[in-house]
Amino acid sequence: MQTTSTHPRYEAVIFDLDGTLADTFPTVLRIFNQVMHNRTGRAWTFEELLPYFGPPENVIFQRLFPAAEDHRPIIEEYYRLSRADGDQIKPFAGIHELVAKLRQSGVKLGVYSGASTEAARIRVGHAGLLDYFDDVIGGDQVAHYKPHPEGLQKLMQRFGVTPEQTVYVGDMTVDIQAGRDAGTATVAVTWGAGTRAALAAVEPDFLLDDPLHLHHLINPISQPKQGATVSYVTEP
Repeated sequence: MQTTSTHPRYEAVIFDLDGTLADTFPTVLRIFNQVMHNRTGRAWTFEELLPYFGPPENVIFQRLFPAAEDHRPIIEEYYRLSRADGDQIKPFAGIHELVAKLRQSGVKLGVYSGASTEAARIRVGHAGLLDYFDDVIGGDQVAHYKPHPEGLQKLMQRFGVTPEQTVYVGDMTVDIQAGRDAGTATVAVTWGAGTRAALAAVEPDFLLDDPLHLHHLINPISQPKQGATVSYVTEP
């Protein structure tokens, strides 16, 4: 059973970026490989690179190439390639329409990504979504990376909202852990890098298998009645 309301269910909706808002992994992997191939002489697989993801790119490259004379030009090259290579970055089905409706309704919209703020803004821009968001922050703006809740706490403070008024949407277990520790509602999505089993194990408030299901959960025009059982939302 549903109720219809013109009032948003949440005052602030914060999204993870890669694998949540947009399909960025092929592009990110390609750019990383362009940089890495020139330095290591081989291509790196997504599985090889995935353990390095989490911290922002500047930290990743510092870890891979500790000498400043090595990692500083690499970081500059990475940003240059990122600006030039964005044609394949597309928002997932229904995401563009959702954030447009949320923006129109007055909901505060944020992105909290493990990527650096510059890289995140570049990718959100390539997806055609940058103008909808009130703020985008990355791992370079926090002292503690995900799953620590610092990034979410910063955005909530900037937006003037409470955790109870906020939902965080992500595709990795660290996103759900960060949201839970920040006190927000948590939505795990299975169309990104995280497996359904791993996401269910950390017990998000909602577990969604289709980007269009986000409309039913947080769309200000069509929202589920609090406590109702809703067929299009899978609760773990």
